Amino acid sequence: MRKWWLHLMLVAAIAVAALGITRLKFDTDILSMLPGELPEVKGLKAQHQAFARQDEAILLLETDSTDEDHAPTKLAESLAAHLEKDGVVKRARWQPQWVADPQGLSELLAYLWLNGDPDDVRALAERLSEEKSQATLDAALEEIATSLSGQDLAMQAHDPFGFLGHPAVADVLGSSGGGGGANFTSADGTAHLIFLDAPGEVPGYREAGAWLDSVRGSIRNWQASLDTSTHEPDPSSSSLQPEDRPQIARVSLTGEPAFSSEIGMAMEKDMSGSIGLTLTLIALLFWWMQRRLMLLHGLVLTLCLVFAVALGVAGWIYGELSIMALASAEILIGLATDYGLVICQEAKVAGHDRKKLLLASGRPVLCGALTTAIVFSALNLGGLPGMAQLGSIVGWGLLAAGILMIHFYLPWVAKFGVDRAPAEDEAKWIPRRRRSWMITVGICMAAFAILAWKGMPGVEFDSKIMRPRNSTAMEAFERMREKFPDKDPRLLRLVVQASDDTTMLSRLAEAESRLAAAEKGGVLMEAALPSAWWPDPEKQKANRDALLAIARDAPRLLAAADETGFTEAGTALGRQVFAFLEKAEPGFYPASPAAREIMRLFVQRNDEGGGLVLGSVLPDPSVDPLTPGYPRLRELNAEGIWLSGWSLFKPAIAGLVKEDVTRMLLPMGVILLGMMFIIFRRVRDVGLALFTMIISTLVLLAVMTLFGLKWNFVNLMATPLLLGTGIDYAIHVTLTLRRTGMCFKELWNGTGKALLFCGASNVIGFGSLMFSSSDALASLGQVAVIGILLSMAFSIFLLPGWHSRGAAKEA
Repeated sequence: MRKWWLHLMLVAAIAVAALGITRLKFDTDILSMLPGELPEVKGLKAQHQAFARQDEAILLLETDSTDEDHAPTKLAESLAAHLEKDGVVKRARWQPQWVADPQGLSELLAYLWLNGDPDDVRALAERLSEEKSQATLDAALEEIATSLSGQDLAMQAHDPFGFLGHPAVADVLGSSGGGGGANFTSADGTAHLIFLDAPGEVPGYREAGAWLDSVRGSIRNWQASLDTSTHEPDPSSSSLQPEDRPQIARVSLTGEPAFSSEIGMAMEKDMSGSIGLTLTLIALLFWWMQRRLMLLHGLVLTLCLVFAVALGVAGWIYGELSIMALASAEILIGLATDYGLVICQEAKVAGHDRKKLLLASGRPVLCGALTTAIVFSALNLGGLPGMAQLGSIVGWGLLAAGILMIHFYLPWVAKFGVDRAPAEDEAKWIPRRRRSWMITVGICMAAFAILAWKGMPGVEFDSKIMRPRNSTAMEAFERMREKFPDKDPRLLRLVVQASDDTTMLSRLAEAESRLAAAEKGGVLMEAALPSAWWPDPEKQKANRDALLAIARDAPRLLAAADETGFTEAGTALGRQVFAFLEKAEPGFYPASPAAREIMRLFVQRNDEGGGLVLGSVLPDPSVDPLTPGYPRLRELNAEGIWLSGWSLFKPAIAGLVKEDVTRMLLPMGVILLGMMFIIFRRVRDVGLALFTMIISTLVLLAVMTLFGLKWNFVNLMATPLLLGTGIDYAIHVTLTLRRTGMCFKELWNGTGKALLFCGASNVIGFGSLMFSSSDALASLGQVAVIGILLSMAFSIFLLPGWHSRGAAKEA
C-alpha cells in the first residue's frame, strides 16, 4: 500500500509540475513588485503602459566636438540613416516628425482649435475678421522684426494668422524630447535623441535583447567608420585598436526594450548561476557530513521534485512571476534540504529501521514544515505582490518537502544508509544551565550597549533598490534626464485614465476642479492638464461654425498676408490649417503620424475610445513627498486620477510597510503561538522558544547597526521569514530533548549536527541572494543570513541549557 501511494504521489507531482511550469512566464516590469492598489503605483503603471513602448528604444548621442561637421544634429542624422540602411530598425527619428511632415502639424492645429475653448475661438475669429485682420498681420510682422529669440522668430515668420498661439501649443514648445516634442537636441548643444522603432514585434525580453544587440553592432560599425574618416593616419596612432581611440560620438541606449532585456537576462543569470551554485555547495556540504553518494542522489532527486511541484503550483496560481519571486528558488532549496538532513542524521542515532526513524524524525519534520509554510504564506497578508508570490511558492514548496521527505526520502535513507557508524561525539560544545545563562546575559548586554551607542538600524524606502545593479539602461536614462531635464526636478505627473470618452471628459473636469482647489489652497505652485487634447464633441460642435467661416475666408486672408510681406513659405502653415478647418466635422481626431507623435506626449487614446491623459503638477515645498504635508498633496488622487512619479515611492511604500508589519506579524504571532501550544503542550517550552526569537532579533538589530545595514521594504519582510526558520530550529531541539530525556549527547549527535548543516544550507540559500543583480534581493539575503546564523546558534547552543534543570541527564 505504501508503494502504491508513493507512486501515485510522484506521478501527481510530476503531472502538476509539468502542466503548471508550461504556464510560467517571467515579468520583467519592476512595477509588478509594487502593490497595485496604491494610487501612486496605479499612476506609474498607467503612465508606463501607455507611454513606454516595448518596440521603441531611445538612443542618446553625445559629443564634445566643436567641429560644425560633427555637431550632434548632423551626427544624429548620419547615425539614423546608417541604422535604417542596415535594416536593424524600421525607422530612426532624429528630429520631430512634423518637421519633415508639416501637414501633420497643420492637422493638429486645426484639431486643437476645433476642440478648444469657444472663447479662444471667438477671439481668433475677431482677430481675423475683415475689420481687424490687417492689424493682426501688421502686429505679426512687427513681432518678427523685434524678436530676439530664434525659435520665436521661426514660429512667427510661418504663422501670420496666430494659429500657433493656441494655449495648448505651449505644452509642445515646453516639452523636451519626450518622443515627439520640439527639442531633440539638448539645451547645451552636446546631446541629441534618436527614437528607434523595432523592425518587428518585440514580445519578450529575449527578443528585445537580440534586437538591441543588432542595433549596438550597427552603431559600432558607424562609430568605426566615423572615427576612421575623421582621424588622419599617423605613426603614433597606428598601433591603437579601434576601441582605444577617442570616440567623436558616445552612444547609449535606454527605453523599455533596454530595461526589459537587462532585467530579463539578469533574471536568467540569477536563476542559472545562483541555483546551480546553491545546489553545488549544499551537495558538497552534505557529502562532507554523510559520505554516502546514494543518500546525496536521493536528496537531489527529492529537491528537484519539491522545486518542480512548487513552480507548478505557482504556474497554476499566478502564471507570471516577478523578479522578487525568483528568490524563492534559493530559499526553498535551503529550507527543504533541512528536512532531508534531519532524517539522515537521526538515522545515525535511531538506526535504520523505518518505523524507528519515522518516530524520531517524522513529527519534527512535518511540524517544522507546517509552521514554516504558514509563516511564509503570511506574506500574502502584505501589500507587496512580489513578496506574496515568494511566500506562496516557498509555502507550497515546504509542504511538498515535508511530505516527500517523509514518504520518499525517509525510506530511501533507511534502505541506502545502512551500515554507517553511529555518531559518538560528546556534547561538549553545548554549555550547561548556568554557563548557558551567563553567555546569554553577556550577549544581551553587548547588544544593548551597541544599540545605546549607535542607535537602531536606519530605514531606507527608496526606489533605487528596485533597479538592477550596473544597469547601462538606467545610466543612459539618468544621463538623458541630465541633458533633457524637466523645468523643475520636483515636477510630478498627473494621470487621468478612463475606459471611454464620456468618462474621460467627466474625469478631466473633476481633475481640473481638484487642481484649481489645490492651487487655491497652497498645495500646488502650478499645474497643467492638457484637457484640450482630448476630443470633446460639444466643444467641436460649438466651434464648428466660427472656424468654418474663418476657413472660407482664407482667400482674402492669404491675399492680405501676401500684400503685407509674408512669403508663400510663411503662409504655407496657415493655408494647410484653413484646408483642415474647412473639412473638419464634430468627432474629428488627427490621423497623421506627425500629429499623433506630438499628441503622444500628453494623450494616449484607444481606437474604441478611452485612454489616458498626462498632466503635470509642481507641489508647494510644504507638501513635498518627503514632508509631513504630503497627505494634502495625496488628496488629488481620485478614481481614475492619480499622481505619478518615482519621488512618491518613498512615502507611499513607507506607510504601506508599516501597515504590513502589523497586518502580518500579529496574525502570524497568534498562529505560531497556537501551533507551539499544540506541538509542545507546555507553557515553559513555548516561552523558551519565543525567548530564542527575541534574543535573536535583539542581536540582529545590533549587528545591523554595527555594520551600517538599513531596513528597506524588502529586507523588512525577512522578519517573518526569520521567525519561521527560528521557530523551526526551536521545535527540532525541544522535541529532541523531550524524546531523549534531556540527553545532550544524543541531541548533539543527532538533531544538533543536523541543524548545523541546516543552518549552513539556509545560509547558502539566502546568501546566494547577495550576489543577485537586484539590490532589493541582495539586501534580503544580507539580513536573512545574519538572522539565520543567530537563530541557529542560539537554538543549538543556548536553548538546551535554558531547558536543563540539573546535570543528571546531561552526560
